[in-house]
Amino acid sequence: MTCKGCLGSVIVSDEVIQELLIEADEDPSLLVTNEIYDSRLKECGSCHALQYGTTCRYGGFIVYYQAKFKHKSCPNPEKIKWGKIDY
Repeated sequence: MTCKGCLGSVIVSDEVIQELLIEADEDPSLLVTNEIYDSRLKECGSCHALQYGTTCRYGGFIVYYQAKFKHKSCPNPEKIKWGKIDY
């Protein structure tokens, strides 16, 4: 299956996720703490919109990457599970 937005595969390997996380760590001022990150991932992990264990159905993004950033939030239209953090 391919992503409707980027035509890439929606199945993402652990290696690709790790590369994305390394890239995100280049500017720590934009990132949430590990505690907040883990909390966000827990929310995503229990959400019915999580697809393939990696991708948010509502936002189309890799949750392991999106959850790292202070300026990002959950796009669930039914109930936002986690929000932006002012910095």
